[in-house]
Order: sequence, then C-alpha cells, then structure tokens
Amino acid sequence: MNSEAPEPDPAEYLGPTETGGAAARRYHARYGSVLPAIDLAAGNTAPRHHPGAPLVRLPFPPFASAPTAGPESLGRLLALLYGVTRIDWSLAGVAGNRPVPSGGGAYPGEVYLATAAGLHHYLPTTHALERLSGADLRPELTGCLAEPPSQQPELILLITARQDANLARYGPFGHRLQALDTGVLAGQALTLLDSAGAAPAAHTHFADQPLNRLLGLDPTAESVHVVVTSGSAADLAPTRAVLDRRSARSGFEPTAVPSAQLAELLDRAALPVPLDHPGGPGAHGAAAELYCVAGRVSGLDPGCHRRDPGSGELRLTAPGTTPRDLYPPGGPGELAGFEAACAVLVVGDYEQGYPLYGDRWYRMLNIRAGIVGQRVGLAAARAGLGAGLRCDFVTERTDAALGAPPGRTALLSVLVGRERGHGAPSDPLILVGGHP
Repeated sequence: MNSEAPEPDPAEYLGPTETGGAAARRYHARYGSVLPAIDLAAGNTAPRHHPGAPLVRLPFPPFASAPTAGPESLGRLLALLYGVTRIDWSLAGVAGNRPVPSGGGAYPGEVYLATAAGLHHYLPTTHALERLSGADLRPELTGCLAEPPSQQPELILLITARQDANLARYGPFGHRLQALDTGVLAGQALTLLDSAGAAPAAHTHFADQPLNRLLGLDPTAESVHVVVTSGSAADLAPTRAVLDRRSARSGFEPTAVPSAQLAELLDRAALPVPLDHPGGPGAHGAAAELYCVAGRVSGLDPGCHRRDPGSGELRLTAPGTTPRDLYPPGGPGELAGFEAACAVLVVGDYEQGYPLYGDRWYRMLNIRAGIVGQRVGLAAARAGLGAGLRCDFVTERTDAALGAPPGRTALLSVLVGRERGHGAPSDPLILVGGHP
C-alpha cells in the first residue's frame, strides 16, 4: 500500500473549498515560488469566444468621433483597457500589442461588462462585444460581492482568467501568473475609470460559484478573478502615461536616474488602491510593501531600500545588493537587471491574510501585486522611463537580498530605467488630442 501523501492539485487553491490557507501554502511551496522549466515551443490557449452570440461592433479608432449611446459608448474604455492599440516591429516580426503586459504574451484575462443594456464579453482583436444577455444583471452580480457598493454601479467589469491559458508553457506556475496578469488588468481599469471621475472600486472577495454561474462559466476552465464597479465612463480622459506605457523590450541604457524622479515614481505607485481588502503599499502594517534595489540611482546608495509606508522615505536594508543579483545567472533577467537603473519590488505577506480569507488570499495578494506593478509601469512612463514587469527572479535569493522581515516575500519585480535608444519601432493606432 502506498502511504505517501497525494500530490497537491495545482489548481486547488482556486476552488471554492477553503482549507484555511493549507492548499495555497502547498501550491506555493511546490509551484508558486519555484521558477518553472519553460517550454518555449508550447503555445498559449486561444482567447475566449462565444459562438452564436450577437456581435456589437465598436467604432475604431475609438476617439475619432463623439461617443455613441448604449454599450458602444464603452469602446474608448475597452480599447485602452485591453484592445490592440499599436503595431510593434522586432526581429521576431510584426505584432499587434495591447496597453498592458502579460507573462509570455499569454493574456489569460477576459473582460465581461454588465450595464443596464445587459451582459457582454469583449473581443480585443476585433474590438467588438458579444452580447450574452439583454437582462440587467447588476443587482445579482453585486449581490455576490462580500462588500457590495452602497449604490448600484452604472458599470461592472468582470475580469476572468482562462485556467489553462499558459499552463502548457509554464506548468502550474502559470496559475500565479494568471493572478498577477488579472491584477495588472484591474490596475489599468482603475486608472482609466479614475480619469473619468467614475469612483471605481476593485473586488476580489466574492461568492465564486454564483458569480461564475451568472456569467455562464465552467470554473474548471475559466473563473472570475476581479470585479470592478464604477460610475459612468463617459468622461474618460486618458493620461499621457496610459498612452505611452509599454514594456522596454529593447532593454535599458546603463545610465543613472535621479533619486528625486524615483521617489516621485514610488509615491505614485503607493497611492491608496480602492480594493476590498486593506494592506496596500501606502498603509501601515501593509500586507504589501514597496522595496527598491538601486543600481544606478544618483543620490541613492546602491543596495536594497524599503519604502516607509508612513513617511515615504527609503531606508537601506541590504547594502550592496544590485538588481542583477535577483535573477538567475546567465539569463535574460540578469542582463536586464544589470542594465536597469533599479528594480522595484512588490513584497507581500501571505500568512497575514490566510486567517481572514483562507486559500483565496494567495490569489487576492498576487492580484494586488499586479495592480501595484501596473502603477509602477504607468508612473515610469509618466517620467519618460522604460519599465518591465518580471517574475523570473529566484525567490529565496531575492527574499534574502531584500533584508525583509521573516514572512515577507517578493511577489513581483519591475525593472526601471531609460529604454535603450528609442525603443522598438512602433506605430500607435489610437490618437487622442493630437498625441499618439
């Protein structure tokens, strides 16, 4: 008889059954903190499509004319949230790229939207909506939230993840990437809706089964990760950072950036996140904090610095640590870390949330990290700097290099610096106010 414990299910922490964090701990120890053997030849799964659903075409370019009524009025928001916004050239060929990054270009997230006009699913590559229902499901959807808004929202965005989107390439580690990816997408949604004065809020604590059922999802294939509630997006006013942000695929110039510029970037990234659980980078006793490993920052000693959530000051925790020390020797991360001016890390505490939220805390915390990581990228674009979100750091080595208290672990790294040359050749597809 085999008395060994059964193999942990890599997706167990995603399910509705709570084990007080035990399943999430097993997943992280086995898959979520160990760099996988990446199969570069493996493809990612195709985006979601609902055959037979009526199609609602959205105007493109979305800012070429006055916004229309009905669900078509959301075309501007959806294009800047998840649409194809530019054409990039590289040695690998030509690609239509989106306004947010994704691990390995898998884009596991799907965007559904509920308004008074019904429930729709967004198709990014065709910039169209699939009409799934003409019923106003907003009361039922908000009823699934642990902390529903006090007033019925005009718009609800439901961000899901396809469970097998990137597993062929990354193995079970892909589940962690999916949480980070949907967090990045939620961060973009919050930024855009805030620019419209829509008072958005993101929700990660909800009743999974009824919410997935309202969307007609099979949770073993696709499930809701984040719900964003907001007012009207009619007055959308995208910032220059939203239009300029893109991954620094050409690498970084090995030059210094001023410490004052870095401090402003970190302050913007640490602004309060309208999320349904506390503990952001600007809060005392935060479940997630910001650390900065400085390599070439004028006026700041090389080494790892913790951003104090109260004062915003950077306090040296590990002298001499450089960004290249965080990544496997000889890999692309080490080279990018050597070139970059610094690495900004979102550092979290898993144990802090398990008693309150159970296994789902693992996903909730990584979603928060994705939101903050997207903010770092947008703040870098605002400062005229390049950025690159990376998960290929060696967790144990990175945690030791941070000099962080026990229990704290790196969730996401963002390399920041001046992008090499003018970046990869790119053509914008959206013009706003004369600025691409």
